[in-house]
Amino acid sequence: LKLLVLTQFHKNFLQKLGVQKEKITVLPNLINLNLESVYSSESNYIVYAGRISEEKGIDELIKAFLDANLSNLTLKIIGNGPSINYLKKKYIGKSVEFINEISNTDVLDIISKSKGVITATKLYEGQPTLLCEASTLGVPSFFPESGGIAEFFPKDYDLSYKQFDYVDLQNKLKILNNLEALTNQGKKNKEFISNYLDEQILVEKFKKVINE
Repeated sequence: LKLLVLTQFHKNFLQKLGVQKEKITVLPNLINLNLESVYSSESNYIVYAGRISEEKGIDELIKAFLDANLSNLTLKIIGNGPSINYLKKKYIGKSVEFINEISNTDVLDIISKSKGVITATKLYEGQPTLLCEASTLGVPSFFPESGGIAEFFPKDYDLSYKQFDYVDLQNKLKILNNLEALTNQGKKNKEFISNYLDEQILVEKFKKVINE
């Protein structure tokens, strides 16, 4: 039996359960986007896209964003879920815009024109599709140091924060005022993800696994 997992974090987790490391191969998913974009750190909004539920930490995310006192900046929340109505009522009149479920193409278009994307998930995530797509577009990401998320970003990443430490998140969000830092990070993310998820390399790695 051979196991393919998305991250080294998952591989280590399985090894601790007693699975032999020789049986486990880390193989992330490809990200293919047909969208040309030029990142602008002068955009006036950041984006969360995905399920709107308690375990995704949306309430804490919004509060940290508002507490950061970022002038002339909007947080766009895209998606649906059990917490949507509660959050809409709680943050009515604030600089938060809720957008119902839309096509992936429309989501990517909004991300490509954003200042950054953000997640405050409380879970051990696998491959963070939203963040990988953002990196492919040269858009920087804010995310918690949880599970294998950091494996999809350059080492010593400046925009990650300690999971569940929302003061740390609030402080990291203030980097949104540093346009040069955002632009440089977006370029680094794009270069990293294009190499890490290189189609030829991943396909050859997959062929090697099934032929062993």
